[in-house]
Amino acid sequence: MNKHRLAIAAGNRLSAAAAAEIGRSGGNAVDACLASAIMAWVAEPFMASAGGSGFIAVGTAAGSAEVFDGNNAMPLSVSSDTRITRIFVPDYANGLYTGIGGGAVAVPGILAAIEAAWEAHGSIQWPALFAPAIRAAREGIDFPLTSAYYLSVTWSRIWSQYPEATRLFGRADGPYEAGEHFTQPQLAESLELIASEGAAVLYGGPLGDELAAVVHDDGGALGKRDLLAYRVERRVPISTEALGWTVAANPPPAVGGAVLIHMLSLLDGTDLRDDLSRLRAIVDAEAAAIGYRSERYEDPGEVAGALEQALEQVRATRGRSGATSHMSTADAGGQVCSLTESDGYGSGLVAHGVLLNNTLGEEELNPRGAFGLVAGSRCHSNMTPTIASGRGMCVALGSPGADRIVGAIAQTLVALAVDGASLAEAVARPRAHVQHRPEGLLLCFEPGVPAEALGLPLERFAEPHMFFGGVQAASVDAAGVVDAAHDPRRSGGTAFI
Repeated sequence: MNKHRLAIAAGNRLSAAAAAEIGRSGGNAVDACLASAIMAWVAEPFMASAGGSGFIAVGTAAGSAEVFDGNNAMPLSVSSDTRITRIFVPDYANGLYTGIGGGAVAVPGILAAIEAAWEAHGSIQWPALFAPAIRAAREGIDFPLTSAYYLSVTWSRIWSQYPEATRLFGRADGPYEAGEHFTQPQLAESLELIASEGAAVLYGGPLGDELAAVVHDDGGALGKRDLLAYRVERRVPISTEALGWTVAANPPPAVGGAVLIHMLSLLDGTDLRDDLSRLRAIVDAEAAAIGYRSERYEDPGEVAGALEQALEQVRATRGRSGATSHMSTADAGGQVCSLTESDGYGSGLVAHGVLLNNTLGEEELNPRGAFGLVAGSRCHSNMTPTIASGRGMCVALGSPGADRIVGAIAQTLVALAVDGASLAEAVARPRAHVQHRPEGLLLCFEPGVPAEALGLPLERFAEPHMFFGGVQAASVDAAGVVDAAHDPRRSGGTAFI
């Protein structure tokens, strides 16, 4: 039996190391997860930022759970002058249309959510959470492989269009490449200010003033009034019993948890015994759940009611993945934490080292158009931090990957629940993903998936790929034994103390 008291899985090794440092200083699973998320702002450029969004799910030793909703919000004062620059990135995510610039920036929420989760569940001093990230930003890191790949395919279309981003991420002859020494002194200054004075420096303080000025100068709507008005929402997760497990996920108005619960409900009771039957069931469930999302989840305010209608239909017929980062932690005291954060694909704007999101420019998150939501309301989100209980253990898990998030989590849960796989086995299993296209479904798959037998149009990946997400999972059992596993598809890391 291992003697570890804390287990961490994160999207990068520096985030895992930061969490371990906090754990050695006396921090619990929540402290460690928050420090890991803060380090991601330094160690995973474009994947996460204090100028982005996120959700934090906390499970207590007593079995209760809550979600801190730090999702982006629609600015209060969009005008006819607010503009978004629409671009196409052919070499990313099978071709990507998105919007950048000031008009694409929604009100950021992740920093406020981190502070709220720490106030409710943290056990270490607030400045300590930032110390590893401040040190890394000032001393420098090796430019990450995942970030270098994303930068290489978006440089000419996003980052080289904005002088501050060009100075931060480029050299005279082009963008940074993987492994180059990369420092972020302005971000270090911003993090020091937050560590000293709290999240208020962004939500109404000097850092927020600078952010609002950068957005305004590029034609955006977000202003100081939006930052002052932002509030974190503490929500009760939505849950289901499926595959013999209890699964609690991010609730509406976010859509990711709704799609996951719908998909798992469709999988429950299906034939999952062999690879082909399992693939057929997963494809059918994912296609149905994602298709229902496109039909019924246009307005975030209608997600809860539409999901209940979908689950009623499932119960009546029961006879038969942007850019995102995730981290999960568990401690021997029985507490778990699952945190997903995102900067979207990035607006191209930078405010004192802080990258700003492009949530209003993401087409899949704005089915009613870039400014179609009610002023001040939460935006759509695929992020799905999840807490699942079964086999005598509690697991915190989640994934980046836009619309691939839900499928990655669901396929990991199937491996855990049906096969009794370990965390490491479950997150490494070959994956498939169903894409909805105007001409019909496209099945994307990794080696080891028997996709040819289904007769669908196919896209084969030659090896496990970051397209299929990056599940990070951590668990604790009734005896206090902890475990963690990071997804080999991305440059993740695990740590134990």
